[in-house]
Amino acid sequence: MEFASWAGLWFGLALPAIVVMYLFKRKYADMLVPSHMLWNRVLRNMEANRPWQKLQNRLLLWFQLLVAALLTVALMLPFVWVQGGFQGHTVIIMDTSASMSAAAEAGENGEAEPVSRLDRMKERLSEYIGNKGVDEEITLLQLGGKPEVLMSKESDKDKLRRAVSGISPDYGSAAYRETLSLATALTRSDSGARIMLFSDSPWNEAFADVNNAGSETPVEYVPVEAEGEVRNTAIEQFGVKSNDHTQTSIAGVAVVKNFGSVETKATLNLYGDGELLATKTAVLREQSKSTLTFEDLPGADVYRLAVEETDAYAPDDEAFAFLERADSPNVLLLSPGNLFLEKAVQLTGARLSRMQLPAEGGDGAEGKAPSLPERRPDLIIVDGPLPEFAREGEWAALFKETPLWSWGGRGDKMRLASSEVVIGEHPVTRYLTMADPPAGQLRKAEIPVWAKPIWTVGGLPAAYAGTENGVPRLVFLFDLQDGDLPLRPEFPILVKNAVDWLKAGGTAGLGRAVAGSELEIPFAADTVRAVWTPLEGYAARQGSGEIPISPERGEFSANQQAPGIPGLWRLRVFANDGAEGPGFLLEVTADPAESSLRGPVLSAGGAGTASQEKEAETRPEQSKTRYSLVYLAVILAIAVILTEWGVYRRGRSIS
Repeated sequence: MEFASWAGLWFGLALPAIVVMYLFKRKYADMLVPSHMLWNRVLRNMEANRPWQKLQNRLLLWFQLLVAALLTVALMLPFVWVQGGFQGHTVIIMDTSASMSAAAEAGENGEAEPVSRLDRMKERLSEYIGNKGVDEEITLLQLGGKPEVLMSKESDKDKLRRAVSGISPDYGSAAYRETLSLATALTRSDSGARIMLFSDSPWNEAFADVNNAGSETPVEYVPVEAEGEVRNTAIEQFGVKSNDHTQTSIAGVAVVKNFGSVETKATLNLYGDGELLATKTAVLREQSKSTLTFEDLPGADVYRLAVEETDAYAPDDEAFAFLERADSPNVLLLSPGNLFLEKAVQLTGARLSRMQLPAEGGDGAEGKAPSLPERRPDLIIVDGPLPEFAREGEWAALFKETPLWSWGGRGDKMRLASSEVVIGEHPVTRYLTMADPPAGQLRKAEIPVWAKPIWTVGGLPAAYAGTENGVPRLVFLFDLQDGDLPLRPEFPILVKNAVDWLKAGGTAGLGRAVAGSELEIPFAADTVRAVWTPLEGYAARQGSGEIPISPERGEFSANQQAPGIPGLWRLRVFANDGAEGPGFLLEVTADPAESSLRGPVLSAGGAGTASQEKEAETRPEQSKTRYSLVYLAVILAIAVILTEWGVYRRGRSIS
């Protein structure tokens, strides 16, 4: 038997007080007085009787001492440890960090799905809830990116089981200390409460923090372990870069680590835009890492490196990389020759490649399509009608995927009825203050549904811009040679604005972010809808759906939260006219610290060590709980008091 409060021991002073009272009690013996003449002598003897006497063996004395002792014990809050049947408040911390998604055991003969640590924890929690005490109240506290209370002091078993079955892994940075601190705060004013930690690893340093803070709430660690040897090969780092300014020589570098305790062989496959580019094999000793390099890679928008072998933890088995493009875009100019336009484009810092076209447009002298340029262009400028070879084959695919700026076209020319110039608000027309028409004639053209006019002359569109299937398009409905625009001082500014807008319009890579972390996204001012869409990787295999982003007071904040599941995601944005604008690619990863599958790397000490020593006796099916003996002590005291009253009424005592 143990006591929860030693302060009640002060009531034990009542025991010697009762004894002293009996020592000072006068004793009157029964006497037969045959004559009234003897009263005087009896009275003299009674007056001469001293109060301090030898302690007599009296039944009432023993009853009163027993009552005082029982009340003293009750005030000291006695209890005993029993198996199960806890009757107080239990705060259960459910670890849902990324490592809990790792396999706890493999399927039988490779046919059944492997059981994860999280699934095993759910089974043990369901079993514990089924065997909980009648008066036990349970608070469910989920550990993830931040602590979350799912149930507070709940006794309904069905509600508790439904809450447990609904938990899922959180792949972001886990709030270990914050969760344990909240659990301690929830039990600080409850002397009979306890905390149970269901996790794949004890948080030793977090235990020590709570212990140093003076917490008296017992913390019981219930391990959720894997069976047998845990194997995990992780891609810690992966990136690609161009070795020269032409971006024709591309190399990739990866760092791979073996978190297991035995030597392993890892096969790594490198993909570019979905096509297998290279395969390498690494032999890794226990707890060691290796650096792999990939040379002479072809150009691609997205590279993916994946570990071929299946291990216990899937989120770190692949990584994505985006080719870092130079600040100077590659511009392909298709023109019969325009020195002013060429010089203006070169002034923007772009690397210009010109392809000669006949003065009237067309396919060339032999009518054959030229070969594609060796260096993939970041944007294409067409000075004149679109050539026929750009309407089919590989050229058509290139034009469809590349931002395009076209001058003139094939439509009929018409003279201007008015010289009124209206310049709309658009990045291309920024800083332009033209009062005169750029040309004397405009070409007739129907504006597509995905575009809107940005420049009108005499009420007729002179230029329009928009995005077609996510690719920016800019069209000027006049020929440069039909006016003096190249001679005006605003012309270089116009070309600079156009090149900057077009090169920024393609899908850009946002790099890498941990699941659920904050990142900054440059939304356009006319964005009305934005949604995250899984493209490849772990998120796509898990069947993750689209995640919409809600605007704040009608505007999209630049500070956004990354999706919560690892993989390759694309942020799709839509303008107010319904057209899809420039998109963004983002690689989402799980917290790298979870790859060790042993919980956080923390130093031992404090309460954490004590919790590990009690590991064998803190499992839910064998959990020790307090059983209070206060009620028993009070009931015995009342029974003794009733017995004493009966003895007092009968006037019997032991002499």
